[in-house]
Amino acid sequence: MYIGKLVLIAPSIYLIVAAIIVLLLGVVASRRPDKGLDHYLPVQYLAPALTFVGVILAGGVVWHSMLLVGKSTAVSIGNEIVQVPIIGLFIANNGYAQLTVDPFAAILSFVAFAGTLLVMLLSLEHFGERQVHKAEYYALLMLAAAAAALASAASDLIALYLSIEFLSLTSYVLAAYAKTDRRSGEAGLKYFLCGAACSAIMLYGMSILFGVTGGSTAFAAIAKNLTSQAAMTGAAWVGVMFVLVGLCFKLALTPFHFWAPDAYEGAPTPVTAFLSVVSKAAGLAVMVRFLLVAVLPDKPYALSWYWILVVLTAATMFYGNLVAIAQRNIKRMLAYSGIAQMGYLMIGVLTAMHAFAVFGQSRFGIPTSAVRADIVDGGVIPWDMQGVLIYILAYLFMNIGAFAVVVAVGKQLGSNLIESYAGLTRRSPLYASALTVFLVSLAGVPPTAGFVGKLFIFGGAIRAGVVGRPELVTLAVLGVVNSVISAYYYLNVVRLMFFHPSDSKLEVRAGWSLNAAVVLSLAVTLGLILLAGPLSLLTGNAAYAALVSMPR
Repeated sequence: MYIGKLVLIAPSIYLIVAAIIVLLLGVVASRRPDKGLDHYLPVQYLAPALTFVGVILAGGVVWHSMLLVGKSTAVSIGNEIVQVPIIGLFIANNGYAQLTVDPFAAILSFVAFAGTLLVMLLSLEHFGERQVHKAEYYALLMLAAAAAALASAASDLIALYLSIEFLSLTSYVLAAYAKTDRRSGEAGLKYFLCGAACSAIMLYGMSILFGVTGGSTAFAAIAKNLTSQAAMTGAAWVGVMFVLVGLCFKLALTPFHFWAPDAYEGAPTPVTAFLSVVSKAAGLAVMVRFLLVAVLPDKPYALSWYWILVVLTAATMFYGNLVAIAQRNIKRMLAYSGIAQMGYLMIGVLTAMHAFAVFGQSRFGIPTSAVRADIVDGGVIPWDMQGVLIYILAYLFMNIGAFAVVVAVGKQLGSNLIESYAGLTRRSPLYASALTVFLVSLAGVPPTAGFVGKLFIFGGAIRAGVVGRPELVTLAVLGVVNSVISAYYYLNVVRLMFFHPSDSKLEVRAGWSLNAAVVLSLAVTLGLILLAGPLSLLTGNAAYAALVSMPR
C-alpha cells in the first residue's frame, strides 16, 4: 500500500490523534488545574477547534476524490464512459481491499465530521462551564466520528464490524454520559443491551457467510463466491439475513427500532442529535455497500431480502409517523420522526438495488454489459443514490438544527414537553422561526432542503417504476402520504409557537455556540435548493461509485 493513499483517510487518522491529545490534556488538567494548556484553552473549546480542522480535511478529501486521483474505474453509462475514482486501502493477499475510498465514502465522512462539529457546538451550551469529564466526552465524540467515517469506506466484513462496533461502543457511553440523570443511565443501558444482542446476531451472520463462501471476508470476494454457486444455500441466506438484522438495528428500521425512542429521550440532547444523524449515516453507508456489492442484487435469490426490505421500509415510514403524532415530549417525537426519515432514505437504497439489477454490471472488475439508454434517460441513475446522498446532507442540518433549538428551550425552561413551546415566537422570534423552518423541511415542504432530497428520492423511485418495478412507485406514493402525515405533528409544534399563549414570559436565550449552530443549519436548510445544480454534480460521481465494484 502506498503511503500517499493514506491521505484519503487522513481526516479519520487526524481525529483519532486529536482525541488522544484531548484525553491527555484532560489528565494534565485534572492533576494541575492551574497549569497546562487546558488552563488557557479549555478542552470544551479546543475539541471543536480540532474537529473544525477535521471537517476542512474531510472537505478536501471530497474535492480530492472528485478530481479522479489514483485508480479510476470505467463505468458504462449509456453511450458514455464515466471515470469514477475508487481507491482501495489495506489490500489483503487475495487482492481485495478492506477499505474503499471513493466519492461516496468521502461525502458520508464529511457528514460525520460536520455533524460532530455541530454537536460539539450544542454541547458547549447544553453542559456549560460545569461540565464534568469534558475531556472524555469530547474525545468520545471525536473517536465516534472517526469510526463513522471508516465505516462508510468499509468493503470487508472485518472492517465493517470493527468500525461499526467501535462507533456503537462510544455511542453507548455517550448516551449514559449524564450519570446524575437516571434517564441517561437507563438510555445507555437499554441501548447497550439491545445493541449487543443485535451485534451478536450480525457477527453470527458474518461467520456463516465466512464459512459458506470459502473463508471470504471482502464484499467482492463474497459476491464472487456466491455467484459461483448454482443456487444460494439456506445457510448463506440465513447469514445474509442475520447481517441485515444488525444493520437494520443501526438504522432503527421497524421492527428493530425499539431502542431509539428511550435512548433519544434519556440521552443528553447533543448526544441524541449525534445518534440521529452521524450514527445513522454510518449505518446507511454500510447498508449500501453490503447490499450493492456483497449480496448481488442482480441475482434472482436477492429478491427474497429485496421484498423483505420493501415491507420494512413501508412499515418504518408509517410506524414512525403515526406514533410520533401521540408524543408529548419533543425529543421522543423527533426520535420517531427519525425512524420515519430512515424509511425515506431506504426508498433510495432499494431503487439503487433495482438500478444495479437492471444494469447487470459485474462486481469483479469493469462492468461488462452496456447500460440500456432508455433506463438512463428514465433517471434511475444517478437519481437513486444521488437522492440518498442529498437527503442525508439535508437531514444533517435540519435535524441537528431542530435539536439545537431543543437545547436552548430545554436549558432555559427545564422541560422538553411540546407544550413548553407555546408562545415561543414572543419569547424568542429567532428560535421559533428557525424551528419552523427545520420542521417544515423535515416534512419536505418546498423550497427547503428536505424537499430537494425527497424530490430526488421519490423521483428516482417513480422513474424506476417506469421500467418494471411498480412497488417502487408504491413506496414513493407512500412516502408522499407519510410526508403529509408528518406535517400534522410538525405543524402542531408550529401552531403552539405562533398561535398559542404561554404561561411563562421567560425569554429564551443562548450563547454564541448554539446561535452559530442554529444560523449555520438554517442557512443550509434554506439555501440548499439554490445549490441543487452544483450539488447534483458533486454527488454524481458518488452515485456512480456506489454502483460499481470494489477495487482489486
